[in-house]
Amino acid sequence: MQVTRHIKAKLLTGLFVLIPVMVTLYVVYLIVSFLDGILSPVLTNLSLSILGRSLYIPGLGLLLFIIITYVMGVLTSNYAGKKLLSYGEALLKKIPFVKSIYGSTKDFLEAFSSEKLTSFRGVVLTEFPHEGSYSLGLVTGRLQRGSTAFCSVFVPTTPNPTSGYLLLVPEEKLLFLPIPVEDAMKYIISLGTSKVDLGW
Repeated sequence: MQVTRHIKAKLLTGLFVLIPVMVTLYVVYLIVSFLDGILSPVLTNLSLSILGRSLYIPGLGLLLFIIITYVMGVLTSNYAGKKLLSYGEALLKKIPFVKSIYGSTKDFLEAFSSEKLTSFRGVVLTEFPHEGSYSLGLVTGRLQRGSTAFCSVFVPTTPNPTSGYLLLVPEEKLLFLPIPVEDAMKYIISLGTSKVDLGW
């Protein structure tokens, strides 16, 4: 019985580690294959007309992917590029099926951007959704009402941290944890299976 539980637990942990890696690799593979499929015929025709024989360079799709990614980074770093990107996003958001995929993907990536993570002011445990039950939360702000200090606490859902609940909790009722926001995110996404010391 214990052996079965051990195997199930390890398989589940391994699955949550492998899925994000495999999805990332698969998406990159699809993009590289697509670019390779476009470039190969062009390069073949060009080499036949110039050299008189077919020429194929392996990894050309990957090289083009890196170049396009870099160029996109450069373009979107200036005002004109950002303006063009906003127009493109507005257009994508008008397409029924595409807008849901693009929106979800963008929200997910933004949740892990360095700017977004540094905007959180700490990791806390708060009694949620009911008394005696605790949830991990991220402090986003602090406000004062009379003599009571309240904290704005975002409680992410798992395994998708882009959605969640915003709570206003008296500061004295929060238990602040001595861990980085990144570790809290790992713990949430892994459904609590990640080896993170909450310091609690």
